[in-house]
Amino acid sequence: MQQAKNWTVATISLIFFLLLGAILYFTVRPSIISVEPLGIAEQDIRSPITVEDRVATERLKQEVTNGVGSQFSLRREFADQQIAKVEQLFAAFDKTDDETELADIKNRLNSTEANGALADEELNSLLEADKNTRQTVEDVTVTALQQVMDDRIETSSEAVAEARDRAAAIIDQSPLSFEFRAISKTLSDELIVPNYVFDSEATRQKEQEAVDAVDPVIIQEGQLLVNQGEVVTREVYRKLELSGAIDPNRSLAPLFGSFLLSALLTGGFLFMLIRSKIKDLLLSPKILVTVYGLLLLQLGIFFGVGYIGVDYTTYAYILAPTAFVVLLLRILIDERVALASAFITMIAGSIVVTFGQSTNFMTLVYVATGSFLAVFLVEPKIQRKRLFLSGVLLGLVNIIMVIALLLLRNVQISWEMAMYLSGFAVISALLSIVLTFGFLPFLEPWFGVLSSGRLIELMSPTHPLLRKLLMEAPGTYHHSMMVANLAESACEAIGADGLLARVASYYHDLGKTERPLHFIENQQGGGNPHDRLTPEESADIIMAHPYDGADLLRRYKLPKEIIDIAEQHHGTSLLKYFYVKAKEDQEKDVSESRFRYPGPKPQTREAAVVMIVDSIEAAVRSQKQPTPEKIRMLVRSIIRDKLADGQFEECELTTKEIWLVGESACETLTGLFHERIEYPELKKEGELHANHLER
Repeated sequence: MQQAKNWTVATISLIFFLLLGAILYFTVRPSIISVEPLGIAEQDIRSPITVEDRVATERLKQEVTNGVGSQFSLRREFADQQIAKVEQLFAAFDKTDDETELADIKNRLNSTEANGALADEELNSLLEADKNTRQTVEDVTVTALQQVMDDRIETSSEAVAEARDRAAAIIDQSPLSFEFRAISKTLSDELIVPNYVFDSEATRQKEQEAVDAVDPVIIQEGQLLVNQGEVVTREVYRKLELSGAIDPNRSLAPLFGSFLLSALLTGGFLFMLIRSKIKDLLLSPKILVTVYGLLLLQLGIFFGVGYIGVDYTTYAYILAPTAFVVLLLRILIDERVALASAFITMIAGSIVVTFGQSTNFMTLVYVATGSFLAVFLVEPKIQRKRLFLSGVLLGLVNIIMVIALLLLRNVQISWEMAMYLSGFAVISALLSIVLTFGFLPFLEPWFGVLSSGRLIELMSPTHPLLRKLLMEAPGTYHHSMMVANLAESACEAIGADGLLARVASYYHDLGKTERPLHFIENQQGGGNPHDRLTPEESADIIMAHPYDGADLLRRYKLPKEIIDIAEQHHGTSLLKYFYVKAKEDQEKDVSESRFRYPGPKPQTREAAVVMIVDSIEAAVRSQKQPTPEKIRMLVRSIIRDKLADGQFEECELTTKEIWLVGESACETLTGLFHERIEYPELKKEGELHANHLER
């Protein structure tokens, strides 16, 4: 059986996965257009996706690289190198004397870069000159080179000739003789070289900077590539191919992506259901189909909104009822399921509602805000009034979110634009609430949720079971009405469901209609049938009434919550009267368990409240003249006995709440049994008439 259920769950989830993937793909699939190179475009063609045009980007990079040109730099170290040659040349004349010959000087210069800088005659003139003259020639030459090569000398022959002329002018201003000025000029002419030369590293760096500054060429989603009636050039055709507008093979990528996302969302949602504490409910086929169906219905609504937005406005997604399914699942199931549905709404809904064309940060945040906020706006069994107020709050949040997101994107907002977008946001919230109101009455019974409307129907005195109780056990009927008043007031005092407690109290003793005269409130002064029965037989009859009532309620298909309270309102309490009587009548030991209700103990706060006030009402009614003090003492005694007996161990009612229930019962009963003025017996007709008027 369990294996068959697992296969059913897997099949339903698989169908949801396929349907969700199909919706996503149908939303984002690119439209394939037939067009030929150099043909005429039959319609405006826009890019279905955002993609980088790498060819155009590389082309642009090449253009900026070519535009950089060669880079040159001033090489000041060239002057130092040339001056070093002058120093090498004149160093060859160190330590010379009258016996030093020209050949010796040339030998010294052979291993230097200055070799060949001067002719033999010029070398011989320097050799024959004294040391001071040679030093002056060296200094003048170095000075001329330094001054000239400090400035930029380009590689052109004109620039070099101009530099040599400037050096010659400097040398001419020296105190050297004509002969030695000529030698200095020869050296400067030989050693002056271009110092503003091509710099390959600077050129490469400049080209790289230019390339880095180039932004990639992006074909934006929705960008117009060719107008209707224009010639589709080869460049345009290349862009059409790149964007996938004319390549049917590219449609496989969105297909794969759609079903991959669908698998992730379906798997995550199913995993959450399996981990839920109420998985037995959630994984039942009818509930699972309903939950999946609601999610698909919402995506269908989103799809319709997106379809409208294609022709009218890019802000149509604001109209989408983002909180619809989340509100329903929060009310019908629990917070975890609502959160999981909000996640699907946020991801899939953001894609579908924009028709796959302009899904962006603003869309995602808006849909996420509406869906996740709905999780925390409501509680299970929420009143209709509270649900409406939640819708108002949702509308306000939607307005604030839309305006805030537009301002974040630095969009210029006019008053007219702000007003109509705010209207969209309010409509979104209203649609969510209206759809929730519309679906709740149909889904509450389906999910086993007991609505306030259903409870109010069960309160009608014309209900067959209440009529049966009134006709067959009028004392029990009156007792049930009293218990209902006490239970409702007590539940309201502790924040429990007062309406459920009231209605359950109406039906809690319905089992007494099986043997109404065996219960004291229905005997009306007649004989007591228990006088003819043994304590065990009497106990069996008394203890049967919760379960007889539950069976009767099941036959009439009343809600499970009411049936449970009917079964649990005595828990495992002890029938003290018949237990003590049995011990008195019999000499042998009597088992206490023989005189205890089979249970179960109260499982909910409402069931515990009904148990307490049921015992209190019966005890107070048995007193002849209950005073407020007697009522309070009796209530405390009953509560202490129930606590000591462990009747509240299986419900969430705290000790503080238990005593609050007692206080509430005391207040209600004190009002019912308040002291009345005793009117003296009137004998005269006039006095009787006067007293009647006073009352």
